[in-house]
Amino acid sequence: MKPNILLIVIDSLRADRIFGKQKTASSPFIDSLIKKGVYFSNAITTSQYSSQVMQSIFTARFLLGDGTTKKRYTKIHSTSTSLLSLLKKYGYNTYAIIQDSLSAQGLKETFDNEDISFKSEDNLYNGLGERILKKLDCITSPWFYYIHPEDLHTPCVVPEELGHLKLTERYDRNIFEIDSLIGRILKKINLDETIIVLTSDHGEYISSMQGALKESTNIKISIKNSIKKLIPRTMLTKLHDKKRTLDGKISASKTNKPHEKRILADRRQWQNKVLFDDIVHVPLLFTGHGINSMPSTSQQVSNIDIFPTILELIGIPITIQNIQGRSLVPLLRGKEFNSIPIYMTSSAIILDLPNKDPLVGIRTPNFKYFRNADDPKKDVHLYDLNNDPLEDNNIANERSDIIKEMESNIEKIKKDVLPLDGEELDEKEIRKIEHELKKLGYM
Repeated sequence: MKPNILLIVIDSLRADRIFGKQKTASSPFIDSLIKKGVYFSNAITTSQYSSQVMQSIFTARFLLGDGTTKKRYTKIHSTSTSLLSLLKKYGYNTYAIIQDSLSAQGLKETFDNEDISFKSEDNLYNGLGERILKKLDCITSPWFYYIHPEDLHTPCVVPEELGHLKLTERYDRNIFEIDSLIGRILKKINLDETIIVLTSDHGEYISSMQGALKESTNIKISIKNSIKKLIPRTMLTKLHDKKRTLDGKISASKTNKPHEKRILADRRQWQNKVLFDDIVHVPLLFTGHGINSMPSTSQQVSNIDIFPTILELIGIPITIQNIQGRSLVPLLRGKEFNSIPIYMTSSAIILDLPNKDPLVGIRTPNFKYFRNADDPKKDVHLYDLNNDPLEDNNIANERSDIIKEMESNIEKIKKDVLPLDGEELDEKEIRKIEHELKKLGYM
């Protein structure tokens, strides 16, 4: 009997919020899954842009980023490159519940359910969780079920009565809500018959220095909420953004370290600092059918390794050529596994973002390197991850030998990676996607 597969991609989830010494969120169900499976504490994503990441996951490929693909939208799923096609070929029924912008980029035709998408306003507080759970009651085994909640994505919406919470508090609160949903999912499935993969598309800049607000009285909260109802939502959003920017500037003026200033900067500057580990370090967990409990592994891996691992676990051979992802089954079995350089790109590679230059980078277990995608001499960053894990000290001017090695990696990957042959989206589809991306703060 083939195991079922549950892929949970928690949008914008920082790895350090659910695992490690800096864990701040309450996530008992995720904790229990980590104990039962294998957690990868050094998993790296390929981008900070969801559709690019999902394309990498489903194809097990790095995506080229040399400026040539800018302003080109290709569908995430292609039958000739996506490993989802192999699941369908071997009898899997495929289902998903994902946000509109992802669905519109070619995934709505890929899955068996028509009710695949939800709007950017939908969240676990207004019915999305019930939709996700209800779908479990009517899917047919063997199934592959991909869910992608966006409750952590800025502005990290919470119920009105919790609107007084700061961003870092809302963030942890919503992790708890997602964890509770996972607990309800676990009551509906048999873990021994299901492979669960939990990860994120990218991290987020959430300041750990922001403490809890002083407790407000119920009267103050009530007055605040009454005033908010009188203000148009668009104006309220602008006021919130201005307040957050002002708070960030005040906090940044009290800090000295570059990583602290990055976290507290205005989100409008976010696109120029998307390849730091706050963004590209993501959680990755395999648990369930055929996976024994093991201590976490710090081996550097990537989300392009997810599908090769799934396919080996269920015994499906990979017949699609030119993939860079590798099965992590050796690590799941306690065997040796050599890390490879991980190639990263920014969303500006394909989005028309004003004043935002596209970036490309390489991460190895020891160094992080990134620079302008079109000009190797522009915006050059190099960090020694062993001695400077917070990426405070740019040593690009001191280690030309490492930069030469990193550039060699970039050139090799660009030669090895073929452009995806996915179908391009039409103008109507692009307008719809860009409308959703603006609501999410990407454009």
